[in-house]
Amino acid sequence: MKRRTFLRMTAAGLVAAPLRAFGKTEKPLPDVVHSSTTVTTNPYPWHTNGVAYLPEWDGATSSESVPGSMRMFRGNLTGTYYGSGKVTERPKVLWKFRMSDFATKLRGKPVRWQGTGWTGQALKYGEYIFVGSVGGHVHCFEAATGKLTWVFPGERMFKGSPCIYKNQLYIPSVDDHLRCLDASTGKLVWDWKGWADMDSSPRVWNKLLYVGGEDGDLKCFDPETGRRLWRHEFGQGTGDYPGSDGIESSLAIADGIAYFGHLDGNVRAYSLTDRRVLWQVDLGLDVDASPLLVGDRLYVGVEEGPPTFHCIDRHKGRTIWARDVPKGIWSSAAVSDNNVIVGGNDGKLYCFDLATGRDVWTFDIGAPTWSSPQVVDGKVMFVAFDEHYRIVDAANGRLIAKVDVGERCYSGAAIEDGKIWVGSASGHFYCIG
Repeated sequence: MKRRTFLRMTAAGLVAAPLRAFGKTEKPLPDVVHSSTTVTTNPYPWHTNGVAYLPEWDGATSSESVPGSMRMFRGNLTGTYYGSGKVTERPKVLWKFRMSDFATKLRGKPVRWQGTGWTGQALKYGEYIFVGSVGGHVHCFEAATGKLTWVFPGERMFKGSPCIYKNQLYIPSVDDHLRCLDASTGKLVWDWKGWADMDSSPRVWNKLLYVGGEDGDLKCFDPETGRRLWRHEFGQGTGDYPGSDGIESSLAIADGIAYFGHLDGNVRAYSLTDRRVLWQVDLGLDVDASPLLVGDRLYVGVEEGPPTFHCIDRHKGRTIWARDVPKGIWSSAAVSDNNVIVGGNDGKLYCFDLATGRDVWTFDIGAPTWSSPQVVDGKVMFVAFDEHYRIVDAANGRLIAKVDVGERCYSGAAIEDGKIWVGSASGHFYCIG
């Protein structure tokens, strides 16, 4: 089902699936205040904000991750880093935390948003975990124990993934804000507000912060002050109502060139130094997935094709090979040795040969996935529109293990030192190990 068709049916109350989209109905825990209409400033009455004791910044001029420290969505600027450590084949939940919900209305009908959304990847920095929730809050947890260190309230949902640079957290929100928080205290450093949803995940390259947004603009900020240095307008695009707009894709960056998708179905190569489009290629309709860069090739999916998965020459914008994944792709692809792995909205995980696009293996999930797979320790890890976090052998697609996380999931995980931190639409955030 197309996402926009799904959303239209949700608004009309025509399908049962939307009830799962906002989590199962469960009795609220006594120590959580569930928001109504507006986001609760402190939904955890027992909690008083503390301080995260973070390591001194290592001097990096970007938000790229290093082993032990997950600092941005898809790990690095090319989308090829997914975590570190030895991942157990007998995983269990080590701790979980019940996040607050956000009760509101979607086109006149009451809904309750729970847990983490798309892309919603958690970060690990020092001994702490950072994650936004669709309940409208940014959380900082002790990685080992799940103890809440600080919480920051927004005005609406935090859907996209944050990044960390110089011990500051940069996070977009559906309330149209891009915020910079002190990662130690959760205090607001600066706040920029646009006029459309911000769910493209930001990244820092060469001391500057870049991000898209549903306004359709590619934007560049000074990460220290929040001053917008420039923007390039690409328009909101058009598609089936209702739906998202503009640039939800996050940038992949190599050699000063950014690659990103757009609602209009185009993937573009854009020189960040010259501020001009080098090429664009029309793939269909709505490229929300973030590109993967491996050598001279770019791998990216599109929601409506066909075909829906493409390998593109990143210098010329020419398609080298393409495959059709039925029902489209929201998942950002991952590289594993000589293969590329991507999740499909048709309920399957696909592994293709990087060079030729030939089938290597296919894993039948049984439920759609918008999650972006992560490959660590020879294992592929991902979530789907059911209640399981799965671990699959990257070599052959054999299921190794799965963990019940209570509800469907959309989000990426922080995977470091063999542990996994991930949220689900059950309203819980989990540490698995």
